[in-house]
Amino acid sequence: MKTKTFLRSAGLLLALLYFPLPAMQANNPNDSLACWIQPLIETTHIDLDKLERDYSERAKPLRVRLYDVNKTLADPRNRTPECSFQLLLEKIQLEETLDAIQEEHELKLLKVRYRKSIEIVKMLYEKVLSMDHHLSSLKAQQGLSNLSNPHNYPEFKEAKGILEDRMKKKLNFQMPLLFQTNPFLSATYSILGMALSGGEDKDKKESLDKITCILDFTVRMHADLNVIYYETGYLRDANLTLKKECEALFSDCARQVGYTIPLTSCRDGDDWERLYTMLDNYVAKALGETLNTTIQQSNFLPANNGISTVLDPHLLPRATTNLQFSIDRVGVFIEKYSNFVGQGGEYYKKFSKIAGSYENEKTCINALPDQFKQLKNDIDETLEKFNSAYKMPEVQGSKLKDMLYGTALD
Repeated sequence: MKTKTFLRSAGLLLALLYFPLPAMQANNPNDSLACWIQPLIETTHIDLDKLERDYSERAKPLRVRLYDVNKTLADPRNRTPECSFQLLLEKIQLEETLDAIQEEHELKLLKVRYRKSIEIVKMLYEKVLSMDHHLSSLKAQQGLSNLSNPHNYPEFKEAKGILEDRMKKKLNFQMPLLFQTNPFLSATYSILGMALSGGEDKDKKESLDKITCILDFTVRMHADLNVIYYETGYLRDANLTLKKECEALFSDCARQVGYTIPLTSCRDGDDWERLYTMLDNYVAKALGETLNTTIQQSNFLPANNGISTVLDPHLLPRATTNLQFSIDRVGVFIEKYSNFVGQGGEYYKKFSKIAGSYENEKTCINALPDQFKQLKNDIDETLEKFNSAYKMPEVQGSKLKDMLYGTALD
């Protein structure tokens, strides 16, 4: 029975073990996911170890006494009706008490794991919000469309004005509207405009070199920058979906213990302790602890063994199912979160490669806009976040086994 319960609790335990204790290296080590999760693992170790000790201390003397009773019953000298009746009665009471202690212990284990699962949801929600901040950055969104359009560069606007003036005066030719949006047409007309413009050869050469760099950059990088723009938008939409799923998960889990306040309100109002208090009351009610502190002791049981009142036969299985349901749901969400972070990391690796692929960057370094340099920095910083602050390290095999089967957390 005990092993079965531990197996049913694997969802959250798997979740806890996605994070090893050693902190990963990052620009800000305190922001790594490993650092966030380490205190949670340590407190889980303490809480579960205490429950195991309490359970062992309460059950051990009863098991010893049950062993003695069984041994006495097996002795032919004690098979008188009066002696056998007393021994059988004590045996039944001991077995029932041990079963009650075990059921109580299993529910308390679930309570610890449920609370830890809520703490994981709370932590991951902050990470999802942080990712949303990066993915929805105006620099990454609006700046990309500006970078890929030569009409947003002052030098290009100046050349365009010269071109329009020359074409109108000499040829009475009006620029087509398509010129405004097509970077390839812009390149053709602008080179032509520079050739027709007047001025000193030195000044013309400097202007032509700068305009050439701008056009070379925008034409070469136009498609690539659009890839970053649209795929960043895709990642942001996927992150918003993950955010909504996290909020729905919290509502479903919290509702199991009677807490109906949304995650955003709970977070803004720092209302976590009220949720945990409702959890304590919910479990206490299932264990009958709201009625009396201890049951009446028989002559055969050790005094002050700390056994709760008679367990609620209706609420206990429902409470067990509800808490286990929440733990399993958190395990599923962690898998979704992990997959999204892995996907985001791969996307940003591609973005970093794209941003570093402009082959004439050294030649045109003085003509490139500061926004492009900032874009490259933003991509590198966000990629570092995906590899450290957001990423879940691989599961450690030994700890996985310990958690899965409920053995000590060494």
